[in-house]
Amino acid sequence: MTAPSASAATSSPGQARDLVNPGFENPRLDGWKVTGRAAGVAAPGRTGNQALTLTGTGTVEQTVRVPDGIYTVSAWARSSGGQKSAYLFAGNGRTALPASGDWKQIVVRGLTVTRGKLTLGLRVDSRAATTVRLDDVEVVPAAEPYTFYKGGDITMLNWVEDSGGRYYDAGGHRRDPMDILRDNGVNIVRLRLYNGTGPDHPRIGHPGDHLPQGYQDENDMLDLARRAAEHGMAVQLTFHYSDYWSNGAIQDIPKDWREVTSLPEAEAIAKLEKYVYDYTKRIMLRMKAQGTTPAFVSLGNETAGGLLFPYGASYGQPDAFAKLARFYKAGHRAIKDVSPRSQVIIHLDAAGDDGKYEWYFGELEKQGVPFDLIGSSYYPYWTQKDIPTVLGFFERMYDRFGKKIMVMESGINWNPVTHDGIKGQLLDNGPVPYGETPEGQRDFLYELFAGLKSVRDGAVIGDLYWDPVMIPADGVGWQVGGDNVVSNTTLFDFDGRALPGLQAYADN
Repeated sequence: MTAPSASAATSSPGQARDLVNPGFENPRLDGWKVTGRAAGVAAPGRTGNQALTLTGTGTVEQTVRVPDGIYTVSAWARSSGGQKSAYLFAGNGRTALPASGDWKQIVVRGLTVTRGKLTLGLRVDSRAATTVRLDDVEVVPAAEPYTFYKGGDITMLNWVEDSGGRYYDAGGHRRDPMDILRDNGVNIVRLRLYNGTGPDHPRIGHPGDHLPQGYQDENDMLDLARRAAEHGMAVQLTFHYSDYWSNGAIQDIPKDWREVTSLPEAEAIAKLEKYVYDYTKRIMLRMKAQGTTPAFVSLGNETAGGLLFPYGASYGQPDAFAKLARFYKAGHRAIKDVSPRSQVIIHLDAAGDDGKYEWYFGELEKQGVPFDLIGSSYYPYWTQKDIPTVLGFFERMYDRFGKKIMVMESGINWNPVTHDGIKGQLLDNGPVPYGETPEGQRDFLYELFAGLKSVRDGAVIGDLYWDPVMIPADGVGWQVGGDNVVSNTTLFDFDGRALPGLQAYADN
């Protein structure tokens, strides 16, 4: 490392003592090794007189000496955007820079130092004269390890592939989509599980509405879990406790459990409680037996309305949460009986809705419902909230309930319409400043991932994209006979070729 000159700025209190010129106030870039010729300093800085400027391709880095331990590295950045790749790196971690004319904090967490040295810096790969500015670099000790989980829901993958869907990397080479995801840095998948699928297990009151036979069920989920494990990915398993899509408004009891409807309410609830425990434990044991114990398990999907209607509805009945709590507690007990380390998630929609989350998790708190993580869905279109708004929301929920957060769903359009030329699930991209283009999707993910990592105390641990792999394929839709309404939000284009959005995973 270059020795500091007498005029070089030194580290601030609480930073690594060996960090030289963290605010780039020395015009000669003392302390920093520069690769590429377009690095320098210029006014104004974020806090001082100057900041680092890097135009085009190059690397600016420094190796600091620190005691062994866990560290967080942060800096403030402004970027014109348009680079092939631009990220803050430290050790083997990195966080991509969003395109922004405003200063944004960029954080790399969970850096384990074992030999007293840590290399950190800025790396940019750009074919054009783009500009990145960097200032106020910090290296501080961290209280605990941190892993940022980034991936998505791949539940539809086997159905898509069996129906003729094919996947290609950014270079146009046909490959296993799991290889493509892994090679771009995806480290977790979400898997949905329905009790029974096919025409014999339709939605209550809608006999023509059903999920495809042999997919999204127990054996299909187990197969996808094996594929994920073979690619080194963690598994997040979502129990729907239903044969059909469930959300805040639909929570059908599985067909094989519906005999409870002939029982008095107290007996029905007791029997459903036992069903939840036995079913959850059986699935967890099968997962464990094949070596794919899920790291995270969600008890239901977007359960603001409750579970197992009408018995577990969170509204419209006396003692609603006392009844719902019994189902949550049964599921939690079954998971922990098999895998104490698996983290239990309770998942709501509408990230940014303080009132909904205060009400729901407050009621669960009163009932003593145990769980590990708050799960939250964030779509700019559905929530009509931009990224800075939901970051503040996540911090407030963390402060209020003391639970870390997993973003269970996020999504944005890369094209205004689906492959069929119709509007899809998301009518537009809401209030975020990104167009419905492949580059807009990528830039949204750059800002989202950087923002989630910056939330205080590492309170947000990951993001699961919806649905990265549901490309056009013969007969594949949101249900049998339904349209594919997410082919314009995937991470692959209509022909199955990897989109630029995957670069956001690689750079994080």
